[in-house]
Amino acid sequence: MTIEATPNAQATTISGPDDRKTARLASWAPHAPYTTAPDGLVHIHSHSLARGVLRAPEVEQNGFGADIIRKSKASLMRPPVIFLEGDAHQELRRATARFFAPRAVEENYMALMEREADRMIDEVQRRKGGRLDEMAMDMSVTIAAEIAGLTRHLLPGMAKRISNFLNNPPVGEKMSVGLVARIALSQFKLLLFYLLDVRPNIRLRKKEPRADVISHLISLGYKDSEILTECVIFGAAGMVTTREFITIAAMHLIDRPELSARFIVASEPEQRAILEEILRLEPVIGRLYRRAMAAFDLPDGHKVEAGQSFVIDIRSANGDEAAVGACPFHLDPDRKIDSKIGAPAMGFGDGRHRCPGAFIAMQESAVFLRKLLALPGLRVVGEPKMSWNKLVGGYEFAECKIAID
Repeated sequence: MTIEATPNAQATTISGPDDRKTARLASWAPHAPYTTAPDGLVHIHSHSLARGVLRAPEVEQNGFGADIIRKSKASLMRPPVIFLEGDAHQELRRATARFFAPRAVEENYMALMEREADRMIDEVQRRKGGRLDEMAMDMSVTIAAEIAGLTRHLLPGMAKRISNFLNNPPVGEKMSVGLVARIALSQFKLLLFYLLDVRPNIRLRKKEPRADVISHLISLGYKDSEILTECVIFGAAGMVTTREFITIAAMHLIDRPELSARFIVASEPEQRAILEEILRLEPVIGRLYRRAMAAFDLPDGHKVEAGQSFVIDIRSANGDEAAVGACPFHLDPDRKIDSKIGAPAMGFGDGRHRCPGAFIAMQESAVFLRKLLALPGLRVVGEPKMSWNKLVGGYEFAECKIAID
């Protein structure tokens, strides 16, 4: 779709080198801060306007099936947390925040992170290599499953099952026999995930509740189908996205030996700063969708009407020199960004739906990468296989091989 700038709007120019591994896939180009497509969809590219939309109390989630949820008012199922707004959303976020807090990570998950990372590094040493994307998925699934309460399985292989059912048909694809078959297959894969992974843990937590998400949802009276929906979202948000980030972060660090050496010996805050700069440069989710429930004004004076739909371009917002400084696509671990903006800019989103697992995602990435990068002669083998997800505006790894001397 051709995007035209609004009258008198000027597209920004970007200074400095482009260190992004995904630049070719993204096909990114500078845009005016606020552009309107022929169908009326507003694209937001500047950091300040993106923040204005994401933090506005007048907007709600859009895209990813939100319109279906809104139209299904007669449904007896409660909407998943990603689509909740107002008091219901705040209450659930507050209740589950304890699972992601730094203290909870230190007390409940750090030992597991260390064990899982050690196990995979031992395997790499034994085999003299491996699949980085698979190791990253194993790491993220193990930690996220512990938080969610997905610890009992009728068959091994939950990570693969999650990857399988998340590979859904494109939203908006025209109906066809082939599409119907793919939807049916996707639903079958989802059923397997429920029967082999979710239901056994629901039954276990009803008998023996503990401090995890499934136990909390059961205490709120959630049905099995509603818990399944939250586990699907948890799988997409807490597992697959972390896999992509760990893989891309490793590629950046392996390609820069001086930065890799610095990362290995750095303090936790410095390691986090390096990873957050990589995430700013390479956001896993590059598009967020919102809809105005009521009229409001953006910081630059644009008048937003009720019903207006937005696409937030996270890559552009994270490359906005007014927010992150000069040479925005240069990987600079010492970049100084105002604390009100934050080092990853909008790498974890913004506003009330900002990713609640930001801290734990950075922590498990740091634990794994510190051990991986210490391996002698570590290198990426061949060209990693990546694809581009147009819906979320993000990269997806199909294969990334590594080897050691």
